[in-house]
Parts: sequence; C-alpha cells; structure tokens
Amino acid sequence: MIANNASGKRSLNYSIEFVGGVSTTVDFQEDISIDQFNDEIRPAIAQVIGSSDIEGQKVSGTTQYVIKTQDLDVDTREAMNDLLINTYGADEESFETTYISSTISNELLRDAYISLIIAAVLMLLYIWIRFRDVRFGAASVVALLHDALVIVACYALTRISVGGTFIAAILTIIGYSINATIVIFDRIRENLHVMGKASLEDIVNKSVTQTLSRSVFTSLTTFITVLMLYILGVANIRDFALPLMVGVVCGTYSSIFLAGNLWYLFRQIKGKAKAKN
Repeated sequence: MIANNASGKRSLNYSIEFVGGVSTTVDFQEDISIDQFNDEIRPAIAQVIGSSDIEGQKVSGTTQYVIKTQDLDVDTREAMNDLLINTYGADEESFETTYISSTISNELLRDAYISLIIAAVLMLLYIWIRFRDVRFGAASVVALLHDALVIVACYALTRISVGGTFIAAILTIIGYSINATIVIFDRIRENLHVMGKASLEDIVNKSVTQTLSRSVFTSLTTFITVLMLYILGVANIRDFALPLMVGVVCGTYSSIFLAGNLWYLFRQIKGKAKAKN
C-alpha cells in the first residue's frame, strides 16, 4: 500500500462504488448475454478507457445495458461510445449518462468499518463467554486482525477492484477463520483438565497436533471449491474468489500457528504480572 501511494496510485484500487464514476445506459438493439458482455465487450471497453473497473448490468426484458465506469473525460467517453456503436451496433440515440455521486462511496466505506468493528467485538464477547477467559477472545481477535490485513494486502498487490465484494470477502474469511480457531481453543480447554500437570507449552502443542488434520483437510476442501469458482467463474466472481483463496490459506495458518501461541503468550504475561505482585 505504501509503494502504491509512493508511485502515485491509490493504496487500493477502489471501485466505482467507493470513488464515484459514470453510468452509461445504451441499447445494443439485440439480445446480448451477460457472458458475451464480460468476454467480449468489457475487455474492449477496458482497452479504450484504460481501466478494467467496469460493471455491466443488463436491463431485464430489454436489449439495454447499464455500463458503469470510472469518471471519463469527453474524448474518452466519445471513444467508448464510438466503439459500442461501430463494433457492437449500439443505437447512437440511446446513450444516457448519469454521474455516480461520491456520497454513496463514503457511506459504503463507513458501513464497512462499522461492520468489521461490530463483528470483532461480538466474536470477542462470544468467545469470552463460551470459554470464560478473555484471553481466548483476545487471542482470536488478534489472529482475525492478522487475516484481515493479509486480505487487504492481497487487494493492494493484485490491484483487484475494491467494492462491495471487498467487505464480503473480509467478513467471510473472518467467520471461516474463527471457526477453526474455536476448534483448537476447545481442545485446549479440554486438555487443561485432562493434562492438568503438564506445562502450558505441552498442552498447546498437543491440542494443535490433535486438531491439525481436521483443520488442514477442512481448509483444503474449501480451497478446492473456491479454486473452481476462480477457474470457471466470470470476472466478477474471480475478483471475489482470489482473495477468498488467500484468506482460506491465511486463516488456516493463523488458527494453527498464531491463535494458540497468542493465548499462551497472554497467559504468560498474566503469570509474570502475578509473580511480581
């Protein structure tokens, strides 16, 4: 993100939903499927306007499409219109242009922050109540924060358009990762009673080892499913599936290697504080 800012780009490739843009309604005068639009027309428009952040929505029951792009200057807009008219037979009189306000983007960004904060707080409270130990909750939230930051880094590196699916991807991975973390924490809680005389290091190691195959195989099956979506899906689906694959790998890593160790670290900190008193 720092490198993107230094090179004159935005830290993230914000979509039209976040930065505003232009909505163009056009009549192609023939029934064009959404697959044909995504495979043929969308790449051609991207080449003309110099951006792949393009959304096409077919107006149900008509031959019209609503095409959303970034804000275009007069020459670029005319070049796009000429492309659609001369190459794809669009009706020259059907073009209608509407500007998308940035106010909508500000509301989406605010809602994204609020949803992530609420999700983290509720998960902290749930785990705290379930395990009767706030250190389990704190460890899980730190691990989830790690997962969220990795997904943000994935968007920054790949320059995938950041829109509504960005929020969905992060919340999906947070929900997926916390499930694997709870399984490990539940085994730690059981082993605290079964292995009462063992050291905390042995208890954590034993618990992670006992749940390792379950965590790996569950993540592997999920990863394969999302991989098929990435291979067979349209452009919008692929932009959603790629961060999900990264999130599944990262969530598995944080659950196995970070969550239990963080809980152990928090236990050690409290133990040292009691020893000093």
